Amino acid sequence: MKLKRFIDNLTATSLAVLVHVALLGILVVSLDWSTPRAPPASNVEPVKAVVVDESQVAEEIEQIKKREEKKRKQEDKRARTLERDAQKAREDRRQEEKRLSELQRRLAEEKRKHDDGARRLREEAAKQLAEVKRQRAKELAEIEKLKREETDLEKRRREDEAALAVLAAQHKALAEEKRKIEEEKNRSEAERRRVEEQTRRAKAAREAEQKRLATVAAAAAAKAANEKRKKEEAEKKRKAEEQKRKAEAERKKKEEAKRKAEEERKRAEKEERRKQEEARLREEMAREQALLDAQRDSLRQRNLAIYIGQIQAKVTRNWIRPTSASKGLKCTVKVSQIPGGEVVRVIITKGSGNVAFDRSVENAVLRSSPLPQPKDPSLFAREIIFEFEPED
Repeated sequence: MKLKRFIDNLTATSLAVLVHVALLGILVVSLDWSTPRAPPASNVEPVKAVVVDESQVAEEIEQIKKREEKKRKQEDKRARTLERDAQKAREDRRQEEKRLSELQRRLAEEKRKHDDGARRLREEAAKQLAEVKRQRAKELAEIEKLKREETDLEKRRREDEAALAVLAAQHKALAEEKRKIEEEKNRSEAERRRVEEQTRRAKAAREAEQKRLATVAAAAAAKAANEKRKKEEAEKKRKAEEQKRKAEAERKKKEEAKRKAEEERKRAEKEERRKQEEARLREEMAREQALLDAQRDSLRQRNLAIYIGQIQAKVTRNWIRPTSASKGLKCTVKVSQIPGGEVVRVIITKGSGNVAFDRSVENAVLRSSPLPQPKDPSLFAREIIFEFEPED
C-alpha cells in the first residue's frame, strides 16, 4: 500500500515536470528567431502576440499549480507515512517552477540576443530533460529498493512462521513432560498414603506402650508416697515417745537408758530397713527405666526401619535394570544427604560384582533426590547405609 502511494505521488510529480518542459518548448518555437529589422509602425502587433503567449503560459502554469495543489491535498491523507519523500518532491517542483520563471525572464532578454540565447535555452532544456531522466532513474531505484524490502519482509514472515511452528512443537513436548510428571506425582501420593498408614499404626502402638509405661510410673509413685507416709507416721510416733520419755525421765531414769538403747537399736534397724527398701525401689525403678529405654529403642528402630524402607522403595521405583544384570544381585549403598533430603554423594561400599548393576543403583539414588524425610526429625542422619536387593 505504501509502495502504491509512493508510485502515484512520483508519477504526478513527473507529469508536472514534463508539462513544464513541453510548455517551454512551445514557447521557444513560437518566438520569432529571424534577423531583426527596423520595425515599422505596424509591427507592434507581433509584440502583442508574444505578450499574449506569455500570459497564456503564465495562466497555464497557474492552472497546473492549482491542479497540482488540489491533487496534493487529495493525496495528503494517504501519503502521510511518506511525508518526507512527498515534501522532497514538492520542494523539487518549487525549484523547477523557480527555474522556469528564470527561463521566462531569460526568454524576454533573448529577444534581443536570440542566437546565443537560443543555444543556451536548448542546453538548459537538455539539462532539464537529463535531470528529469536522472530523477526518474532515482525514483525507479527507490521503487526497486522498496520491492526488495517487501521481499525481505515476506522472507522474515516465513521465518517467523517456521519459528512459531518450532515453538508449538516445544510446547507440545513440554505438555507431554508435564503429564508424565503428574503421573509420577500421583504414584508418589499413593506411596505417601501407604507410608502414612504404616506410620499411623506405629504411632498407635507407641501410644499404647506409653500408656502402659504411665501406669507403671503411677504405681511406682503411689508406692513411694505410701513409704513416705509410713516414714512420717514413724517419725511422729518417735517424737511422741520421746516426749513421753522426757515426761517420765524423773521416774524412769534407769529404764530410760535401757529404753533409749533399745530405741536406738530399733531406729537403726528401721533405718536399715528404710535404706534397703529405698535400694529395692531404686533397683525396681532402674529395671523399669531400662525396660522403657529398650521399648523406646525398639520403637526408634522400627521407625528407622520404616524410614530406610521408604528410601529403598523410592530408589527401587527409580531403578532401571541394566541388560547385563542377572537375578540375585545386591549391593550396599552409603548415601550422603543434607537437611531436606538432597543427595550430595553416593558410594557403593560393598559391590555386587557387576559394575553396570552398581552404577544403575547409584543413578537410581541420584534420581530419587530429594529422599523421603522421617516423621521423627531425630531419625534424620546425614549418612544412610542400606542394602539394595531388587525383587527378581
